[in-house]
Amino acid sequence: MKKKDIITAEAETVEENNDKVNIRKSVNILKLLPSAVTIAAFCFGLTAVRFALFQKWELAVICIFISALLDAFDGKVARLLGQSSQFGAELDSLSDLVCFGVAPSIILFLSTMYRFNGIGWAACMFFTVCCAMRLARFNATQIANVPQPDWAKKYFTGVPAPAGAILALFPLILFFATDKTCFLNVWFVAFCLLASGALMISTLKTFSSKMVEINSNSALLSLLVISFLVICLITELWLTLSILVFAYLISIPFGPCEYAKLQKREAASEEEK
Repeated sequence: MKKKDIITAEAETVEENNDKVNIRKSVNILKLLPSAVTIAAFCFGLTAVRFALFQKWELAVICIFISALLDAFDGKVARLLGQSSQFGAELDSLSDLVCFGVAPSIILFLSTMYRFNGIGWAACMFFTVCCAMRLARFNATQIANVPQPDWAKKYFTGVPAPAGAILALFPLILFFATDKTCFLNVWFVAFCLLASGALMISTLKTFSSKMVEINSNSALLSLLVISFLVICLITELWLTLSILVFAYLISIPFGPCEYAKLQKREAASEEEK
């Protein structure tokens, strides 16, 4: 073999190795993306606490809302990229506890519940403990990996942590939307804290985002709905959030009813077989 051919072959080998390194780097970046989204949500949750310490209540609630949006996407990003991992699941749970268990309690205690002294702090702790128990139950269910039909995966057991946080903050959202101080009544805030905590640890079947399936036929309509929601959030943030939270509250009783119907339908089909 000529010297020129040897040099050419070595150059091609080096180029191939460089291509492999670049591929590995891109794979590593994709692997980090879901965890990066989770950490971003975690940072917004911590920033909500900072704003609460400076009595910037609106910014604190906005940070919790952004954290909830990011939390809704990190799992979907992981599944889309095929990068789901136990590390990501544990990181997500720790982030959820801080963002949706600890941060809302601090915000509500510093804004209103401090007037109840020890009782107000007890209500805040109850909410945080319920959030921790809800996340622990969810993790235990995931580890057990009990097989279930596809339709059952479209339901949560109890209210998820992000929704529980938004429900607990509902009095502040209503106050921002209406400027009526009656929504900051400590009894109403305490009721929202206790009720949202109880809903998180309940066994009620609630609708999940998996209920919404977008196909090619409904893509245009879905884009229009999303665009309308974004416009409403930009122009009338607190009023839109109030309506969305109220709509979610109305949907909660329908979850167990629909779940029971599907259970009966599946039992009937199994008996026919």
